[in-house]
Amino acid sequence: MTKRRFFFIPMLLLVVLLGACGPSVPPDTPDGADEGQDPALEEAPTSTPLGLPEGYPAPDPVVMETPALPADYPAPPTPLPTVDPYPGGLAWVLRPVGIQCEEGTAPGYGDLRETVATMTAAGIEVVDAQMTDMMVTAVCGGPTSAHYRLHINADDLPTAVSLGWTAGQ
Repeated sequence: MTKRRFFFIPMLLLVVLLGACGPSVPPDTPDGADEGQDPALEEAPTSTPLGLPEGYPAPDPVVMETPALPADYPAPPTPLPTVDPYPGGLAWVLRPVGIQCEEGTAPGYGDLRETVATMTAAGIEVVDAQMTDMMVTAVCGGPTSAHYRLHINADDLPTAVSLGWTAGQ
């Protein structure tokens, strides 16, 4: 008895599935149109070159004109000339905090404040200083992921490179 029940349930599900997945258009009408449907609904409305159905008026072109200023309207002030305090521009420089698998840091580069003081003592004006983490390979002798990042005058870049810094972005 239980074998018949297990056979009957899958067969019933198969019949229901096949019935649900049958054609949606009845087979006696060739293209699905009903016999009693209004023929005016079967035709698609024609459209105008603008894509509007017939009977709709064409849209009026909108012309935007800038109104004229009155004659007594004050002229805008002339912009003041700006003075670039760094004529050569600014540059970012990077230096790793330390070396992997080694203890300590280079003399003068223990922390960010000490690093800025070392650079100022070398005659390099530091505009901005920050710590940043960079992706590095994990290998002894390679740089650590923590780096000092300084924003300096671009004219001081050769001096910073001679001190072991690299130009960055």
